[in-house]
Amino acid sequence: MYQLQADHTDALTSALRTKIVGFNAQHFDAQRVPLGYKFVDEKGNLIAGVSGYVFGNWLMISWLWCSDVARGQGLADKLLTALEQSAIELGATTAQLDTLDFQAKPFYEKRGYSIKYQLNNYPRSGTRYFMEKSL
Repeated sequence: MYQLQADHTDALTSALRTKIVGFNAQHFDAQRVPLGYKFVDEKGNLIAGVSGYVFGNWLMISWLWCSDVARGQGLADKLLTALEQSAIELGATTAQLDTLDFQAKPFYEKRGYSIKYQLNNYPRSGTRYFMEKSL
C-alpha cells in the first residue's frame, strides 16, 4: 500500500526533476549542452555571469547576473553576445528567457527579444515576461 507523505525539501524537487528529465529524454532527439560565461575580478570573485543551455535548436537562457559595482560597463551585453554566438555555433536558431518587471526587460528588448507571454500579478503584484529572439 502507498502512503502519502509531506516532503517540502529540495531533495524531493531534485529527485522529481531527475525522474521527469529521464522520462522526457526518451521522447526528445536532442541533448542539453550547457553554456556559460563569466567576468571575474583580479581576486577571482564573480562580477557577472550568464548561463543556459542549447537544447536542439533552442538557446534556453537560465541566468544573467551583474554585480552592482559593474553595472553600466557593458558586461551583460558582452556576456549575452558570447552566449548567443556559442549557441548559434551549436545550431540554435531561437533564444528563450524569462525576466521580471523589475529586472532586465528593457535590456533584452534592446537586444532584439520580444515578449511572447506574460504572467500578470506574479507572484502577487509584479509581472513575469517570457521572451524570445531569433538568432
